[in-house]
Amino acid sequence: MIYFFYRVIPFGFLGVFQNTLFLVFVAGLGTILSPCVLPILPAVLSGSVGSRFRPLAIVVGVSVTFTTMGVFASLFGAGFMLFEAYLRWFSIVFIIAMGLVLFDERIGGVYTSLASRAVSAVKLPAVEAGGGGGVLGGFALGLSLGVLWIPCVGPILGAVLAYVAAGAAGSGSLFYGAFQLFVYSLGVGVPMLLIAYSGKTISGRSSKIARYAPFFKKISGFVLLFVGIMMLSGVDKIIQQIL
Repeated sequence: MIYFFYRVIPFGFLGVFQNTLFLVFVAGLGTILSPCVLPILPAVLSGSVGSRFRPLAIVVGVSVTFTTMGVFASLFGAGFMLFEAYLRWFSIVFIIAMGLVLFDERIGGVYTSLASRAVSAVKLPAVEAGGGGGVLGGFALGLSLGVLWIPCVGPILGAVLAYVAAGAAGSGSLFYGAFQLFVYSLGVGVPMLLIAYSGKTISGRSSKIARYAPFFKKISGFVLLFVGIMMLSGVDKIIQQIL
């Protein structure tokens, strides 16, 4: 029993995460700045008139979906602890590939087409732009958005999940992915709540910010390429040792 809790909640739990939490949070912010997410957020949150807690319910729904993905990624990584080196190489290749998807429009177009077909094959409850009424309707909408946004947010989300899987293989912690993706969800959720509760102050400016979304997308792609190359050269491990 003691061994079980040591593997699930290691004593250095926070120490493992402190070097990456900020980057994961920023990745969540970058997800919201995606060209196919930011412009539709006011419409998605427009159904929030019925309840002031509905935007929060939507964000909680999205967070539950992303955090669940993190748990599965962590379980996957922990299950391959004996093959940590191979999983790390796979994660590096995947992160670099997702960086190319964001940075190059042609590659990104191919990815979006394939991802859209895959998501459309998944049977999800139909949701309108504002979703069903009330808090429960908002929560259900949030759960669906976590999956429906995959064609658009997949490159950044996939890179985070790949990094989480590789990290879980090294730490053996079953909560590694859940914690990381919870922080990622905060990066996604904070701008959504600001847009929902700011009235026209911020939501009215979102369309102006959206004009720069393609630029932010390329920056995100460059960052993923940089992170992938940094992992390829082992710089990330050196930084962790220094910190």
